[in-house]
Amino acid sequence: MSGAEVTLLLSILVILVLLAAVLLFTLHLAVNDRRVPGKDWRADGTHTILAVFAHPDDEVMVSGTLAKAAAAGSLVYALYLTHGEDGPTGGLVEKSQLGQKRERELTEVSSILHYQKLEILDYPDRYLNREDEACLRDTIRLRIEEHHPDTVICFDNTIGLYGHTDHMTAGKCTQALLAESPLGVSHLLVMTLPTRMIAIALKVSKTFRERYDPARGLPSATISVKIASFARQKHLVICAHKTQWQVMTDVQPLYDKIPYPIYYRIFSREYYHYKHLKR
Repeated sequence: MSGAEVTLLLSILVILVLLAAVLLFTLHLAVNDRRVPGKDWRADGTHTILAVFAHPDDEVMVSGTLAKAAAAGSLVYALYLTHGEDGPTGGLVEKSQLGQKRERELTEVSSILHYQKLEILDYPDRYLNREDEACLRDTIRLRIEEHHPDTVICFDNTIGLYGHTDHMTAGKCTQALLAESPLGVSHLLVMTLPTRMIAIALKVSKTFRERYDPARGLPSATISVKIASFARQKHLVICAHKTQWQVMTDVQPLYDKIPYPIYYRIFSREYYHYKHLKR
């Protein structure tokens, strides 16, 4: 190959790399809302975090944040109210064994995210809204009193991210409890999405199209956490939920088709409605 041919080839490669970079940046801008500040609630040091979920796999929404917090030295405790036994099996296990299988999947997640403690309770999957709310609040209260978190992460209390009543109930009980008394908690991070991501989800996700109610909607996104550096951990968490591959394909479209370092350069932030509580 002549020197001129090598120069031409290198020029073409440079152009392709530049075009790819421009495309990646354009997609990043199309997905994320840069008006939402990247406020770092961790700026005053490490924290003790309690994340309250309804089901195994709910942590996918915030796994980048949890991995980032643990890497910075924060202590992360995770409370799951159900075993997710009424979810899809992915054709990998009998329905009667699903709860046990999902518990094992969560054990793998716990090691990826470095949970200080993983706790899975026996409330009925899909029927949390039929449980006594005072009992649910007391359950959450006991974990706050045990772990002394200064930060709590939970679902919203209006729509449960996309219309899931278990999510909504878990968020409602957590926020109602902290409204009564912060119990030493200073930071409340409510999982949400910016308007651009909601618009995309309504186009590409069957779950969102069928369940999301714009009239109720999600709380506004007021802070974001950059998670691109923790793309590998987020990808591993998704892959750990093997029985839920259909759900993951729907709510994280193309995650298994696009290399994760690229995927999470596009979907590079996790969003929250942030509340500072007076201790």
